[in-house]
Amino acid sequence: MTRLIVMLLFLLQGYAVVAATGQPATPDEISKGRTLYERFCLSCHGENGVGESPIPKYIRAPGYLTAMPLNETSHAWHHSDEQLVDTILNGLQRTKRMPSWKGVLSEAEARSVVGYIKSLWSSRIIACQGPRHMSCM
Repeated sequence: MTRLIVMLLFLLQGYAVVAATGQPATPDEISKGRTLYERFCLSCHGENGVGESPIPKYIRAPGYLTAMPLNETSHAWHHSDEQLVDTILNGLQRTKRMPSWKGVLSEAEARSVVGYIKSLWSSRIIACQGPRHMSCM
């Protein structure tokens, strides 16, 4: 119960919760994550995680997927922190557009990126993140 109260206080203060450690991302970690996001993710996922506007089907290459929003307007928050870190580090098999950043980013850096992404979400969305989304909404 005490841990839940502490987590809620952090959420109300606008901190993103990092599930792997149970500790909130600090403002410094979020800032580091934002810097990494701007360097490696912004060109596809857009400023503030708004994603990429779909392009017409007739110009898409086979297997092309638009970069999804990472803010709370899409389903990124349906995934756990671990799943998001895994996607950053290992990429997606179904599209070359989401490459593996393993060897470029460390796991700690990927977690900082997730901390930044979660800073774009409301406390309501954070409370429903991952498998909880099925029963929250």
